Amino acid sequence: MTRYLIMALLMLTTPALADRDRASVEAVQSLQAYAAYKSGDFAQARLLWEDLAARGNTTAMNNLANMFEQGQGSPKDLAASIQWLRKAAELGDPVAQLNLGLAFERGTGVTRDNHEAARWFRKSAEQGDMDAQFNLGVMLATSYGAGAESATGEQRAEARKWLMRSAAQGHEEARTFIGLLPK
Repeated sequence: MTRYLIMALLMLTTPALADRDRASVEAVQSLQAYAAYKSGDFAQARLLWEDLAARGNTTAMNNLANMFEQGQGSPKDLAASIQWLRKAAELGDPVAQLNLGLAFERGTGVTRDNHEAARWFRKSAEQGDMDAQFNLGVMLATSYGAGAESATGEQRAEARKWLMRSAAQGHEEARTFIGLLPK
């Protein structure tokens, strides 16, 4: 009986141990990539992050997007930057969602589109990112850039909600903007 209990426990804990070991390997590889990046060895950092990204690591995808946007370790490539951001954003990474929203807002590597920007800001804001909450609030308060006077009462109310959430996390500009919104 004891032998079967031990075998059952091993079967239950082995996946957890494998996950922990995989996470440890990824953490070491990520630290190696950061060290290479910080020392200016962008080619090595890129290789390490590409390997992590291929395994679904969204932080590595964000870092690759940044490298392609800056032209570090490869020529500047905004299309590649957006591809990495989109992959991470679609996997639910709030940083990538915020940054993809900013790309759409600015027209960096994509066609400028404030509604698409707001869609990505909302995804990140719903996960608690205070910068995304702020950006979504401003987008709504200005009726997607048409101007504050164009915002509907519903847009202003929703903008206030997101700005208050952002302010509650310490976003100073959000506090200021709340006071500027008409009731």
